[in-house]
Amino acid sequence: MHEPWIERVIREAQQAGRFDGVEGTGKPIPDLDRQYEPGWWARKWAHRERHRMETIELAHEVDNDLPRILAGTVEHEVRAALESLNTKIKKHNTSSSAGEGLPLLDVERLLLERTGRQRS
Repeated sequence: MHEPWIERVIREAQQAGRFDGVEGTGKPIPDLDRQYEPGWWARKWAHRERHRMETIELAHEVDNDLPRILAGTVEHEVRAALESLNTKIKKHNTSSSAGEGLPLLDVERLLLERTGRQRS
């Protein structure tokens, strides 16, 4: 009997141990017994798109607020405003199930750059 090419490749890989330690080996497929929900992919897509749009809106907010904040004259107020933006970013990033989000602001670097620009 002739063994199909793909079956041979899989068998040889198994014998060579290339599948050893693969995550989930020997465990049941997750959610296999879960009842099928019509439109599950649409809900998942809508959730991803909603989060993506929220990320874009937050990025615009940061881009618009940052110059105004850095133009402030009192350092502790500037620091507090930058940390407030970081809090918004952290909250947004933790609400994402995909782990996507915005990078946090480097408050110390921004303050150093700000003082360097003010002296010039």
